[in-house]
Amino acid sequence: MNTDHIANSDGDNNRALRPLDGVRVVEACSYISGPFCAQMLSDLGAEVIKVEPPTGDPYRKFGHSWDGVGTVWTNSNRGKKSVVLDLKSEEGLNAFKELLRTTDVYIENWRPRVSESLGLSFDEVSRINPKIVQLTITGYGADGELSKEPAFDALIQGRTGLLSYEAAGDFPRATNTFLADKVAAVFSSQFVLAGLIDRDRHGKSVHLQTSMLDIMSYYNFPDMLHNHTFIEDQAEVTLPPQPVLATRDGYLVLSPVSGKQLGRTLEAVGHPEWKEELKQITDRKEMTHTFFRRIAEPLKEKTTQEWLVRFQELDVPAGPVNQPVDHLSDAQVLHNELYSELKTRSGTVRAIRYPATFNGQKFTPRGPAPALGQDNDELL
Repeated sequence: MNTDHIANSDGDNNRALRPLDGVRVVEACSYISGPFCAQMLSDLGAEVIKVEPPTGDPYRKFGHSWDGVGTVWTNSNRGKKSVVLDLKSEEGLNAFKELLRTTDVYIENWRPRVSESLGLSFDEVSRINPKIVQLTITGYGADGELSKEPAFDALIQGRTGLLSYEAAGDFPRATNTFLADKVAAVFSSQFVLAGLIDRDRHGKSVHLQTSMLDIMSYYNFPDMLHNHTFIEDQAEVTLPPQPVLATRDGYLVLSPVSGKQLGRTLEAVGHPEWKEELKQITDRKEMTHTFFRRIAEPLKEKTTQEWLVRFQELDVPAGPVNQPVDHLSDAQVLHNELYSELKTRSGTVRAIRYPATFNGQKFTPRGPAPALGQDNDELL
């Protein structure tokens, strides 16, 4: 670990030692997978230096914005420093290489062969810093027929079968969240941590290579391909549905998984006699469909809150279908102290803390997303 650059960027009220204090990360990424990964490392204490081109990370302007700054970008880049370098110029490239000399982790998510074209192959990076951990995130892999193709979240969801698996009726649909990008970020942060251990164990540089295609395939496999686990298995999807059920004033979700919970659900809706009839259905998928179809009508007779109270009394797993904004005022969310506020040049922003505690210590956000090039003078 390079100790000559240790710096604690936390505010006076937030100086608890974090696991990655003393680790420097250089991130040359755009979109979500690489930046969100680097933000997680920042939450864990790493000093993250985001290197942007003179025009800035193009994702700064993506989607909904406030005061000219994209909010998705803001939520994926807080707690970092920003420097502007033109890597296509000799001066900018040399400055970038100087940063890499004192860096523990280097993350990039360019298309394959972009690094080589800039003179930043892993061999060259390792020559500059023999103990660096380099993480390369691509869409489809370092080589192969798709390696040069652009890769975006919905494209990965479609290619891995997730769109069809989540079909509403017969019509495939994508999730309304950047699932593939965010899952790639979570896995990538895990790769970096393993890479640091491997680097320290063997005393030499490590090149971690991954792709969104590989990550989402790994993520999908345990349940989405459950009926293709055994090579000779030809069964259709057998996992029971996860239905949303209407109440008198809204919706709820029910997840009874044991025979007792199914029986208690029938008791709650006033029809315990249906239990014996359902027992006669031997096909589990058919039985589950029948169960939810039967209880759908009784659930419309009371409000969501009335049902939640009743299901809680009987220890039946149930929950509301909240709007996203309702989540922010959820009693358990408030109790867990997930969100805090940060002052920025454009106004106060809401930020979420790292979702784990270390010996009871909660790691609150270290700082807002950086202004473009705000740390050039300090770092260059």
